[in-house]
Formats: sequence, C-alpha cells, structure tokens
Amino acid sequence: MTSQYIIDHLDKPHTWYVVLTGPHGELTIKQKLEQQGLITYVPLNSVRRHWAGRIKEIHIPAVARCVFVYATNNDIQKVQREYTVLPFQTIKALYQKQ
Repeated sequence: MTSQYIIDHLDKPHTWYVVLTGPHGELTIKQKLEQQGLITYVPLNSVRRHWAGRIKEIHIPAVARCVFVYATNNDIQKVQREYTVLPFQTIKALYQKQ
C-alpha cells in the first residue's frame, strides 16, 4: 500500500480499530485486509533467533494477535462479519487500567 493510496482515501471520516487474530495470524490477516482496500498497520520488532547453530534476525509483531485498521464505519462493518473488531478506545482503556 503506497502513501499516495492512503492520501487519496482520507477524504472520508476514518477511525482506528483493532482486529483480533489467532496465534501468529497478524501478517496473514493484514495482507487479506489490504487486499480488500483497507489501511492496516502491524508494528514489528526485530529479534535474533537461533536455529541449527545459526543466528538469524527476524521480524515479529510487537502486539500479539492484533492488526490495527484505519477504516470508515461502512468498511469496518464488512470486516466484522469475518473477524472480531474492537474500537481503539476499548484497547486504550484496557491498557490504562493496568
């Protein structure tokens, strides 16, 4: 998704939502939502892992089981048919209580 695509689609009122995924499903769901024309974000962390005596740097999601989606109300209603969606304010309130 290019920055020009995002700029072209910001004329409608958008809101941040959180789409909950299964274990290790963040990048797959992100790709599916982008194919539907939605603006998504999955923050990644670089981590070094050891396999068979080798060290490799991989990128893993910083927030497990969550894909952030910037969408209109109409777009998010379509997504809710397939995935569990929470408003961003709900997640923010949960973290503030901890």
